[in-house]
Amino acid sequence: MWAWRASGSARLWLSTGIGLGLIVILAAFAASATGGNALAPVYGYGYTAPRSLLAHGLTLGLPLLATAIAVQLLAGRLSSRFGLYVVGVLCAALAWVVAVIVGVNILAAVA
Repeated sequence: MWAWRASGSARLWLSTGIGLGLIVILAAFAASATGGNALAPVYGYGYTAPRSLLAHGLTLGLPLLATAIAVQLLAGRLSSRFGLYVVGVLCAALAWVVAVIVGVNILAAVA
């Protein structure tokens, strides 16, 4: 919401893109032995990296993207900043629940 109020959709999508990029970097680091992953030395980075990218991308990236889309669509229509904040939080929470369900099913199918 801050990014939208500051300078419109350009700042919103720039902030979203930076956030998604940081999530990918975090997921790649978390999949490595240096990042503390105990499975990486045993199974290799090729085993842990896709699973880490999937888990982080779904549980962190999807809510971020859903919130950005909701703010983009509703910022001009809702006059209440609090209302827009509530919609953003609800979109993020719903996206997180969906992401966890989808992620568990995908990881169970791959395992």
